[in-house]
Amino acid sequence: MGRVALTPRRREPYMPPYDILRVATPEDEGEDDEHRELGREIRNEAQKLARDHRIEDVEFFGCDISLDRSFVEVKYGSENGWPNLDPVRDGLRRLYDARVVLRRFSFIDRASDSGGCDTCGVPLCCATWSGARSMGPVNVRLAKQQGVTPNEKILGCCGEVKCCMRYEHDVYKEFKERAPFRNTTVKLEGKEGQVVDYSMVEDSVMVQFGQKRSDRQLVPLGRLAPENPGIEPAYPEDWAPEEPSRTAHEREPSDSPEPPAS
Repeated sequence: MGRVALTPRRREPYMPPYDILRVATPEDEGEDDEHRELGREIRNEAQKLARDHRIEDVEFFGCDISLDRSFVEVKYGSENGWPNLDPVRDGLRRLYDARVVLRRFSFIDRASDSGGCDTCGVPLCCATWSGARSMGPVNVRLAKQQGVTPNEKILGCCGEVKCCMRYEHDVYKEFKERAPFRNTTVKLEGKEGQVVDYSMVEDSVMVQFGQKRSDRQLVPLGRLAPENPGIEPAYPEDWAPEEPSRTAHEREPSDSPEPPAS
């Protein structure tokens, strides 16, 4: 049994949809409630079998049973990769006379099933957006490449680096391919400075023009590109060179103000 959570009108599912047989009846719902109690029993029995066969670092935390009790799926998590759980599966088959499948869940799978909000106050990406599961592994190296110091603030509820860090990584990578490296000397309007930091959101870099911290200036890549080969702004067509301002004696006669009317 299952409950409809999303329809194709809202988004594409992250997994192939099930074939719906029929709408559940009150009798089906009552039988499903009984299966929940049986699922707890199967989960506890699986934990005992793992302990009896000296299988360590494995935890069974869920169990799904078909309405006819011919199929049982036991969910587990393990910190040591893929342990040999054949003794557990064979023991459950003999006890309950059903086809038993053991399905391993990672941290992100468990977090997406549990749901909830993260420290940012927004519902978990892995629970609300199917693309979070297909982005690949998230590690601390990606956070360092984005200029973020690894700490507990970048860790999600699952204990791994937040999915948003992985989602934004390609944008940071593309920005750094266009921007100068840190400690690079750049020229701007006759002055020379050193790149000390980045601002990907503003497509700019922080340039140190003097010895004091107050001499730092956030400069868009569009202003640096004309004088520094290899630097490319995100939208080159938006950065036209500014015309130098003309002095009073360089003004054309038409630029001079008209005398006031008498």
